[in-house]
Amino acid sequence: MQQVLRTAWQVLDNWLEGPASLIAERWQAGRRHTDIEARLAEDGSSIALRGAGKGGAAEASLPLQPGGDQQAQATALSTLVKGQRVVLVAPRAWVIERRIELPQEAGDHLEGIVAARVASLSPLPVQDMLYGHGVAGTDSATRRMRVDIALLPKARVAPVIDLLETAGARHTELVAQAQQGTRIVLYPRRAGRAATLGRIKLGLGLLLSTAIASMLIAFGVTVANGMYRSGQQAELEVRAAAARATISELMAPQTAGTAPEQAAIDIKNDTISAIGALDDLAAALPVHSFATEVALAEGKLRLAGRTYDLPDVLTALESSGRFADSALIGPAVRGEDERSSLFTLETRPLIRSGGELK
Repeated sequence: MQQVLRTAWQVLDNWLEGPASLIAERWQAGRRHTDIEARLAEDGSSIALRGAGKGGAAEASLPLQPGGDQQAQATALSTLVKGQRVVLVAPRAWVIERRIELPQEAGDHLEGIVAARVASLSPLPVQDMLYGHGVAGTDSATRRMRVDIALLPKARVAPVIDLLETAGARHTELVAQAQQGTRIVLYPRRAGRAATLGRIKLGLGLLLSTAIASMLIAFGVTVANGMYRSGQQAELEVRAAAARATISELMAPQTAGTAPEQAAIDIKNDTISAIGALDDLAAALPVHSFATEVALAEGKLRLAGRTYDLPDVLTALESSGRFADSALIGPAVRGEDERSSLFTLETRPLIRSGGELK
């Protein structure tokens, strides 16, 4: 069971990898639109700044004087970087690149693995280096991933970072571009791509779980409601069958030996016929219609009621086989809710007398 759950989790994790990567890339692309990109010259003598704003791309190049007045240089930079997010790109010649291969299962612990190995990969003490990593690619066949590690002597870029922060940059980020095109963040230290993807995948997993739970709850409510309605319908059918059986027994033909007895039987038959006509009317009316007043005189039944589909009422009466010559009396009137119609119609019931249709 544990192996099945682990396999299912791995399948879900792999399935979420694609959407999570796309969201992360879109997010980073959207954020970079407001970045100021600063590139250092390989000899460290100048810094080139390029920003993308509403007015289009802006470029500037300023000399750096290691022994010069830092405050004057910061003032010159502040007009370009104050309040902005600056991405400082280190020259490739300054970057020491290393590559390691790890199992894909190590992706969740990649930050710690790199921190543990960087001491053996760096030519300088770890405290004198800035380092970062990025996943260069994965091999689904061998289930291994390639990780690029970038190392940079801290002394080379620390003065420039201090200068940018003194100039009022809102946030300074140092990145290196590996030979394979991997963009690696060296400063500030932060969770790597695996951790970022992990957070995004967690959010997607929660959304997916919420959607599935909502679907299951809706399905359960639908089933329970259907069972409740089925029970009500069955109970109603039992009661209707009992009522029809009672009416049928009362409608059995009867004969009397004297005229008064026959008159009483005729009155009873007329009453039963009227009840039968009302029963037929209740069965024939659609569920979206109901009667508010019913009058039966001279073989005609006049019905006043409310419906949401007036043509369906006339069709239902005629197709029931119990009514004929159905027609509206006057025009229908729109109800207070602007959806229903108030109507009056007249029809001729095929009244049952003595158990037979007239």
